[in-house]
Amino acid sequence: MPTPEPNRAQYSEIWTDLNTRLNRIELSDGGLAAALDALKSQQLDLGFIKDDLHSMRRYRFAHPEDPARFFLVQYNPVRALRFSGAGRRTPPEGSVAKNDGCFLCPDNILWQQDGLEMGYEIKLNPTQYIAWMNAFPLMPLHCVIANGNHVPQEWCLNGATIECLSLEKMLDDLVRLSERLPGYVGFYNGKGAGASIPGHLHFQFFKRPDLWPHFPLEVAALESGIETHGTIHNYPLAVKFWRGDPEDIVEGAGSWIRRWLSRNSDQFLSLSANIISTFNQAQRKSELYFVPRHQSRAQSPEMSGTIGGIEVLGEMIFSSEEDGKRLERGEIDYHTAERILSAARFDGVDA
Repeated sequence: MPTPEPNRAQYSEIWTDLNTRLNRIELSDGGLAAALDALKSQQLDLGFIKDDLHSMRRYRFAHPEDPARFFLVQYNPVRALRFSGAGRRTPPEGSVAKNDGCFLCPDNILWQQDGLEMGYEIKLNPTQYIAWMNAFPLMPLHCVIANGNHVPQEWCLNGATIECLSLEKMLDDLVRLSERLPGYVGFYNGKGAGASIPGHLHFQFFKRPDLWPHFPLEVAALESGIETHGTIHNYPLAVKFWRGDPEDIVEGAGSWIRRWLSRNSDQFLSLSANIISTFNQAQRKSELYFVPRHQSRAQSPEMSGTIGGIEVLGEMIFSSEEDGKRLERGEIDYHTAERILSAARFDGVDA
């Protein structure tokens, strides 16, 4: 007998009640971060989040001649289970898989997760986003903040023939969300640069861990002495960096990225990027990192997964049994991480 679809009316009622409660929490002193904390607790209680990170270990590997320089490696064996999925892929009788069964479309999520997965609606005028918890998180709180509509991950430029967000709108939304989530790191992964669902625009956000909360890329930016914008040279990847008010960052970064795309127009269809956004509470300034990528350089022979935003930050994600053995045998070090990132390097940020 086929498994019936969860009751839509009941799901809608629970969704509405949950969002009303989370909105009250957000409007209190806790802000959006407190609302996401409450959503995480609810999703843990329901059983949607499959990993409480009890088996995750983080390692810090310092440069042998300069201990101030370091990379991080995370070993998380439970993460490997994500490849088998956390829900149904075939809709029950009477339901239709919309947008090829996209895992970020609410109509699909209802039947895919048997009504367990709930999201929080975030208003970012004039666009609505939905925050969904990651079933296999990489950090203490790890969520996807997805556009409420099924629009592609790639940004729109002049002459685009598909419905998508403009480059500047995408940058503005990412920076504005970061401003509402101090203590978090947010990032956009382009196609071929770690994007898990390239058909549906989404950002990933995670709460900074207590141990080693600052990432190697952020340390490199600090050491570079850049005040408002410039190029980070002391890193295995080419990185452009901006710091300032959101409006100035979006205007400056948007203009620069358009020029970068124009300079590399002969490779336009293969170009991608990781874009990382944080909010510096001490300075009350937003910070944005643009890491140019080429879709042919998505992986390294020394790491099984794709090089995405967290790896770009300087933390390599290992999850296989063999990865664990390599760590136990002492075969992973600073230079291993450096080589992994170098494999994804795509130059052209100095012009």
